[in-house]
Amino acid sequence: MTIKLCSAAKGRLDRQLTSPVFTARQIYRMTLPLILDSLSIMFINMLITALISSAGESSIAAVNLVSPLLGLIMCVLGGISAGGTVAVTQCFGGGDMVKTQQAAGHILWLTFLTGSLLGLVLILFPRPILTALYPQAEPAIMEKAVSYMIQGTFSMIIFTVYSGVFSILRGLGESQKCLCLTIIINVSYLLFSILFLNVLQMDILGSALAQIFARSVGALAALAFLFLPRDMPIRLRLEDVFSFQRPILSTILEVSIPFGLEQLFLAFGGIVLTAMTVPLGTGAVVVNSIAGSLMGVTTAAAGAAGNLGITISGRCIGAGEKEHAFGYGCKMCVLALFLLAASATIAYPFFPTMLTHLYHASPEVQEKTLELLRYILLPIFLFWPFSNVLPAILRSGHDSVFPSVLSLASMWCVRIVCGYFLAYRMGMGLTGLWTAMWVEWAVRSIVLAVHYFRRKWLVRAVPERAV
Repeated sequence: MTIKLCSAAKGRLDRQLTSPVFTARQIYRMTLPLILDSLSIMFINMLITALISSAGESSIAAVNLVSPLLGLIMCVLGGISAGGTVAVTQCFGGGDMVKTQQAAGHILWLTFLTGSLLGLVLILFPRPILTALYPQAEPAIMEKAVSYMIQGTFSMIIFTVYSGVFSILRGLGESQKCLCLTIIINVSYLLFSILFLNVLQMDILGSALAQIFARSVGALAALAFLFLPRDMPIRLRLEDVFSFQRPILSTILEVSIPFGLEQLFLAFGGIVLTAMTVPLGTGAVVVNSIAGSLMGVTTAAAGAAGNLGITISGRCIGAGEKEHAFGYGCKMCVLALFLLAASATIAYPFFPTMLTHLYHASPEVQEKTLELLRYILLPIFLFWPFSNVLPAILRSGHDSVFPSVLSLASMWCVRIVCGYFLAYRMGMGLTGLWTAMWVEWAVRSIVLAVHYFRRKWLVRAVPERAV
């Protein structure tokens, strides 16, 4: 009986996922590597946070202050990667391999050039920037933050190559190769972190050096995947990297500029929120960092649904199958909710043990961290899938302005204003900032759902834009 029910359920799922563009088997093959990819990134980042925390609260606080600034470069790279993934997946969906190669080449030089220019600013002026943003930071934390920012920014410039290749592979639907690259760079990061942090005990500098070495390994492996392919649909050439095609660049920038600006302003908002935690004390900064790391455990697998949605919906649009693109977007939200439930069920019972033995947190930090994680659990289920998956689906159809404007408005008008009011005026402290976070998710979810189901965004989803 059980076997028959499972067989019937699988048959129904296969029918739901099959379309003229994809078979259910193809989607299964892309889904598992993307989930493992997200989980491996989360797992390694969690371990690195734990390794840094063993060096003391001042180290983890310094990393928490610098991370939003390094996130600025990541945001720009994310914008270019999103635009590049859309361009590649639509060219590939339309069957034009020449333009697919040219789009891949544009992504590589655009990510490296942009990341290098932005990184140069952070390398040249670390102390003035950090002092202006965090004037109340303790001197010991500030010294560590300055050192970490210089080294971390240099590693981010190296990371631009890896980021560009990763977006190309994702656009081609090569999720298994994406997973392979993720494993290479993150395992390297973990091994180098153990060497520099635990063996050589280089404190926060060791974490930065681990990033530099690991990202160098990842960048070399990524380039090998594109230039020395065995089973890839395209083979990149040097002339593709140094080419300039205005239509392709326009296609990339049409998604990249709104998304990149959105991510930049969101990162600025993140800096403001981090600055708002500093007056609450070093303990609050540490709790915020550890709680955010553990919340990533819950949402990591679900984040794969958005990445999968870009590839699937984008290729459907490239093939002229708009209704299937819309349907797959809905299915990705359901997938995200299912993965959230599975992750929370598995992870939450282990959080107390992880706080004690992995993060070496004090009893006060443990108590406050668990309180925040329990408090945010229900809002994650209610609002996280729509607010994080639907923007990716909309951008795959070139509707990038709406989700970008919405994200900016909700961040600055809801999360920051509401957070300040709750944290300081109402005296809720860090709990107030986290309350504002899920209120922002709620606002975005409602507005995005209304916009998505009105279907007007499909009018902009023109396959010819990609060629």
